[in-house]
Amino acid sequence: MARPGLVETDFDALTFKVNGLAMQAHNELKPGHAEKFYQRRLAELCADSGFAVEVEKRVEVYIGEKRIGYLTLDLWVEESLVVECKAFSHSLGKDEVGQLLTYLAATGTTIGMLYNFGRKSLEFKRILAPKAVQEWQQFIYRYIHRSPGMKLPPLTGKAGSASPIPPIRFKSLRGKPIYVEVPSPSGAAIRLSVSKSAYADSGVSIDAGNRAVSLMKDAVRSTYNPAVLAGIGSFGGLYDVSGLKTMKSPVLVASTDGVGTKVKLAASVGRYRGIGHDIVNHCINDILAQGARPLFFMDYFATSKLNPEQTAEVVTGIAEACKEAGMALLGGETAEMPGVYQQNKFDVAGTIVGVVEREDILPRKNIKAGDVLIGLTSSGPHTNGYSLIRKIFADTSLETIYPELGISLADALLAPHHSYLSALYSLLSDIKALAHLTGGGFIENIPRVLPENLNAEICLGSWPVPPLWNLIRQKGNISVDEMYRVFNMGIGMVAIVDQSQVDGIQKQIPQPTFVIGKLVKGERKVILA
Repeated sequence: MARPGLVETDFDALTFKVNGLAMQAHNELKPGHAEKFYQRRLAELCADSGFAVEVEKRVEVYIGEKRIGYLTLDLWVEESLVVECKAFSHSLGKDEVGQLLTYLAATGTTIGMLYNFGRKSLEFKRILAPKAVQEWQQFIYRYIHRSPGMKLPPLTGKAGSASPIPPIRFKSLRGKPIYVEVPSPSGAAIRLSVSKSAYADSGVSIDAGNRAVSLMKDAVRSTYNPAVLAGIGSFGGLYDVSGLKTMKSPVLVASTDGVGTKVKLAASVGRYRGIGHDIVNHCINDILAQGARPLFFMDYFATSKLNPEQTAEVVTGIAEACKEAGMALLGGETAEMPGVYQQNKFDVAGTIVGVVEREDILPRKNIKAGDVLIGLTSSGPHTNGYSLIRKIFADTSLETIYPELGISLADALLAPHHSYLSALYSLLSDIKALAHLTGGGFIENIPRVLPENLNAEICLGSWPVPPLWNLIRQKGNISVDEMYRVFNMGIGMVAIVDQSQVDGIQKQIPQPTFVIGKLVKGERKVILA
């Protein structure tokens, strides 16, 4: 039964249910986040409740037969309800109502829900379809995504114009076909100044790519040094290697890697910059394990639909990490590939090139039984094991603060990958081998630097395993052996040194270190003791 004074519609049961789900999303996330997080969570709850829901549904806008751009609805539920999400500290106003009225006119539906998740109590408005064009058309310029080069004249003009005013038409691109035609009021017109872009129609935006480059270029150029001859904007990066002539026998060391499914976790909470640090520091550690110092880095960012701000945030993180390492971000590629990547998904990869003297390449050939393993602490899971982590915490809000962690789950899981370059590079002459504990944990990575006749004996309990790992093990019901095969267990890098060098090396490393084991006769395996 409808409440007194509330206009009854055929969709009251649906709006009542969605309202309850919006309240649940608000209670879970609390105020203080960007609107996209509430949008995603509400979409998840709608889908879990059995509703058909489209996120960021696109509706084309036409003048006559020409497409001038498109509108984007936050949520389109059951092909009948428009939902618009906001996250303001102030109350909803006429602009937000006007936006929803525009969307109702564009879809031909009769009702929409407007939510503001940014206040202490969820604010919502139930909006009915506009009765007149004038109620919504004044807002269309504000919310339309325009085609490149289009000019939009004022919506008001001289009444009684001799030129007929074509109707504004809307057509959905996905889901149930919708074609709505609304006559323009006298004197109102939208005209296209250039022909539409076939490339943009295919889902690729050159303008978005250019904007992403503009947003990131200062951060990228901050990494340049005199060796960089050409970087951003060139067809290829140019790096002057004449400085290597001072080396006796320089060897280039290159590595390519990705961040893995940590990108999905980061995207779910809108934390993109740390992903940039992850990919750079992972690659730095990989070539450091061979004794190399980094020269330059190149990145690859691919997505279904380019979001310039998101892309720039990731690349800025990459540039920051490169600058910290004294390495140039020489170039990269940003690829928009609709149909290859799922909607709103992206991936990041990178290539690093470094250099080392041939005689200084690690591991050394003098590794022997009795050598000691020094463990350097990690900042968290780094970049491995996230498919399992996401599965374990699939039903847990990343804003959850477990008492044993003292920080949110998001903070614990998304801590950027630590770089060991500054801590270890000056000590490499006294180090026999380095093992970077990435995918494969202790069990797979340490044997990569061992001779065929030696085992690495790891003394469990010789370092304080951070509480995150115990939480993962208990919640996921994972065996101890599996934990050490998948995760770094709080140790991100292992240095193998002569027993006589242990104390001196530990004193020179400016972060916590632990003697975690030793080498014994064996068959190139890791023994957990």
